[in-house]
Amino acid sequence: MTEQTGRGALHGTGVVELGGGVAVAYCGKLLADQGAEVVKVEPPEGDALRGWRASDPDRRAATTTALFRYLNTSKRSVVAGEDERDALARRADVVIVGEGAGAPDPAEGAVVVSLSPFGPDGPLAGAPWTELTLQGWCGSISARGFPDRPPLQQGGRAGEWLGGATGAFAALAGVTHRDAHGVAPRLDVSLLEVMAVCLVTYPTLYRDFTGAAASLSQRGSDYPSVEQCKDGWIGLCLFSAQQWADFAVMIGRPELAEDPRLNSMAGRGRNRDLARSVIDPWLADHTAAEIFELGGLFRVPVSYVGNGRTLPEMEHFRERGVFVENPGGGFVQPRSPFLMSGTPVAPLRPAPDLGADTQAVLRQVGPAPPRAAADDGGGGRRPLAGVTILDFTAYWSGPAGTHLLCALGADVVKIESFKRPDGIRFGTVAPPDQSDWLERSPIYQGANPGKRSVAIDITTPEGRDLILRLAAQSDGVWENFTPRVMGNLGLTYEELRAVNPGVIMVRIPGFGLEGPWRDHAGFAQTMEQVSGMGWLTGYPDRNPLVRTTCDPAAGVHAAFAFLCALHHRRGSGDGQLIEMPMVEVALNIAAEQVIEQSAYGSLLERDANRGPVGAPQGVYPCRG
Repeated sequence: MTEQTGRGALHGTGVVELGGGVAVAYCGKLLADQGAEVVKVEPPEGDALRGWRASDPDRRAATTTALFRYLNTSKRSVVAGEDERDALARRADVVIVGEGAGAPDPAEGAVVVSLSPFGPDGPLAGAPWTELTLQGWCGSISARGFPDRPPLQQGGRAGEWLGGATGAFAALAGVTHRDAHGVAPRLDVSLLEVMAVCLVTYPTLYRDFTGAAASLSQRGSDYPSVEQCKDGWIGLCLFSAQQWADFAVMIGRPELAEDPRLNSMAGRGRNRDLARSVIDPWLADHTAAEIFELGGLFRVPVSYVGNGRTLPEMEHFRERGVFVENPGGGFVQPRSPFLMSGTPVAPLRPAPDLGADTQAVLRQVGPAPPRAAADDGGGGRRPLAGVTILDFTAYWSGPAGTHLLCALGADVVKIESFKRPDGIRFGTVAPPDQSDWLERSPIYQGANPGKRSVAIDITTPEGRDLILRLAAQSDGVWENFTPRVMGNLGLTYEELRAVNPGVIMVRIPGFGLEGPWRDHAGFAQTMEQVSGMGWLTGYPDRNPLVRTTCDPAAGVHAAFAFLCALHHRRGSGDGQLIEMPMVEVALNIAAEQVIEQSAYGSLLERDANRGPVGAPQGVYPCRG
């Protein structure tokens, strides 16, 4: 590989960011972290986020706040009128347009990404909104909470953060399309539509498969999930019968491994009192540290329950250097979740003062460079036509990412074996005596359309040989196992690179390839438990709650990172290894908690359906 520059994969890409809010700012941040030159155009009074603090929302701060400084590192700030804004847009590769930013006049060769709550047209276009109401519209709220109380929002504005990540992915998809086909598309990202994919588990597929409106995500939290132990909270995630069997041995009750009342999530839901009588006394007798250590030994998904105060002190995050000082000083923040071997994230610069770069940037504005004409991206051509990906991923996070690439035209070849099919297939709604019962999992079908399926036993020499021959002809290889698996199979990045120097390998371990927790099992719930996402969700007098946001969040971030590496390879010919721990994606989405605590000493807490942007705010009963 070529020598690392530390400039990022998108060095030389010009971006103009118009509009405010978390989604627009996070979209621009992801591009800036990868080396793009992002110019943020602000009104004379400054972006509203400059004065925003979640712990003091009713008063605009006199100085630029920590959340703004986190979201706007490495950008430049310009205060400009409409004509100057349009002149900047005409020189950009990408123009990000937020709600209320107006209609810029970019060059025909610029990729335009519009982020809005409902999209530019339709019956809801322009309607008032908050994160809470979008969660209500997408169905997320109805599936969360307890049967004896109103359903609950997910705390922390996860939908807006995911909208920003999707916007960054869309922007780079547009650049990829322009570079491949000579036309720059106009792209629309609706936050509601992002949330309808990322905050719920394909309820329409459950309806279509079963004839009922319900899905697995019924109101009434999974048990066990976030539970009280001897010295606080502990997170558990028991999906499969095997995990329950391992857990039963772990708590000294092996005879319960085959108990049909308890060896499934549905069974424990129906027999909650029995399950609690078995589990709660054991948890009450053990500390979180003891339970976490046992979970690692027994391969049971167990996690600490993090919040803004505790996360930077956790051993694994300290050893991996996950939390770093903001380049302007004054607080810590999570680093970028992408560790890229060929194009490491560019060094961060402090967020700019309001209008600090106006004169310098506007002096550089001249005629727009000649580019190909823009169109709507039609003509049957897709950005990743001709790109082949070997997909070893399972469950939801990895498949959600490769599904996005498949939608862009990549040929995604899903690798399974008859001995070890994708585990999410067992989330089927069909009985095992039905011939196609493994094909009737709504989540599997939702995350894998358009892919090709190949069954190869990669534990055999013949299977490994076949994989290497396929890898030699592929552009990408994706996996989301625990770190030891690919090494045990003889399919490390070094071994893949030996047969294909241009291969881009995407690895999505739960906790990273190194560190004290590297071999701990983990699912989306685990990441939400430890990252603080769960801490902000629920009633103050009850347990924190989690609901699988992290799987599609990891998928869209990984897909963005892959497009970054592909963009770099077009110029250099070099592939690279991308390590993207799922937990570090969750920490970025939940970053506001750590930032608020570190900068101001304020611990954000869950508060049911209340929130900092409006009052009254809640979920209320109405007729019917």
